[in-house]
Amino acid sequence: MNPQLDTLEEIHATLIQLRQEARTQRRFPQKLWEAIIRLTQVYSIETICLHLNISPAYLKRKIRQTQESPSINFQEISHSIQGAGSDITVVELSSNSGLRARIQGPLSCLNCLHSLFRG
Repeated sequence: MNPQLDTLEEIHATLIQLRQEARTQRRFPQKLWEAIIRLTQVYSIETICLHLNISPAYLKRKIRQTQESPSINFQEISHSIQGAGSDITVVELSSNSGLRARIQGPLSCLNCLHSLFRG
């Protein structure tokens, strides 16, 4: 895949190449989709889809998927026992968008986590 994917023409050339390969003609690499989505800051979705021969509904769905599913990184923090009967736990979460959360307290405070992940 072409490492430079900054312009509509570069992406178009890459798509032509990928559509000719049997293993990639129906599934494009994530980096390519990211480049296509970045183009929406410059061009309309209709212009991009017309030039790249992509379904507008499919591109809109890809855009929604990237906006709805921010990546969360988990970092291991050691569990230290400070005294007899002490069960202090620390959980820290951070997303690529800069959102951070910290839960600190007794082990029983983890019981509240299930409510955060309800759909």
